[in-house]
Amino acid sequence: MTVHYVLHDRSILLPHVTRFIVQPLERRIPRTVSANTLTLSSLTCAACGFAIALLTTPSRLSLFVVALLFTGYTLLDNLDGPHARALGTSSPLGEFLDHWLDSLNGLFVFVGSVYALGVVDWRTLTIVALMVASVSLTFWEQRVTGRMYMGRVGTLEGMVMVLALLFVTALLGPAAIRSVTWHGYDGVDLFLVLAVLAGGATIIGPIWRTGRRFGTALWILGVLASLVAWGIRGHPPQLAIFVLVALTGPLTGGRMLMGRVVKDESIKPPGILGYAMGVALVGALHLTKPELDVANAWGGVALLSVRVLLDFRRGVRLLGQYVQPNEVLRWLLP
Repeated sequence: MTVHYVLHDRSILLPHVTRFIVQPLERRIPRTVSANTLTLSSLTCAACGFAIALLTTPSRLSLFVVALLFTGYTLLDNLDGPHARALGTSSPLGEFLDHWLDSLNGLFVFVGSVYALGVVDWRTLTIVALMVASVSLTFWEQRVTGRMYMGRVGTLEGMVMVLALLFVTALLGPAAIRSVTWHGYDGVDLFLVLAVLAGGATIIGPIWRTGRRFGTALWILGVLASLVAWGIRGHPPQLAIFVLVALTGPLTGGRMLMGRVVKDESIKPPGILGYAMGVALVGALHLTKPELDVANAWGGVALLSVRVLLDFRRGVRLLGQYVQPNEVLRWLLP
């Protein structure tokens, strides 16, 4: 059983990646390996890359290892769907895992890349927020209209750019991205401009195509904008604010996806995000002491992380009939 929706995918790279990389690799995957195993393996690659990026000082070696792990994530993320179709095991559970984990992997891949490169500032925070908004509004549009639009420059193109940047910086050294300057602007500024152009189109497009039903979309953007403002003007720890922005993905777009897959319109972004937005605005306006910003930020990370984990368990349990006997997901079932 599959969940049907209309997909408009205009990706520049996807047809070529599918033909020359994905299809040859898929034929070599043992039939005993489930598609969901590939999906969870992609999550493992992303999480390991994120951990290495956080726990090591940026160097050629750490950048190369992180780039390899994120490459593994990208390949596995594009292999699970074709493998499911080859095995005839496509299911709502597979769609939920594949796309919902994409919203979570934004935390691991985008924030991990920022820390691996050692470019943690307001510009990269804005880039991460734009990427989260793009993914979230894509899933929001899919739920509202039953159509998913992927532009000419979408997730795959963004990942290829990130991977190219990581590998090039691993070759030239961590300082390379800042040493390339043009009229006073460095490489981070260039990526900020590209993110604004690509992310802006992906954000405006869903709102434009859905007509007047954009209240939820504006609320999602409001939460992200408030968190970014807090990170720029307030005193939250850098890592905490990056994680809070990234966790907004599975709690907005990820929840929209879950509600559509399990056919439950009551599943919407949780009220705790409204609380997070309020705390962020108060912090951005300097209405609290710096030490309270720190406590609020890490407390928010803990609360949102628990909410994300509970959502994952809930999604798997609601779709538990599709869990195969050989899958590790069985331990989440009642």
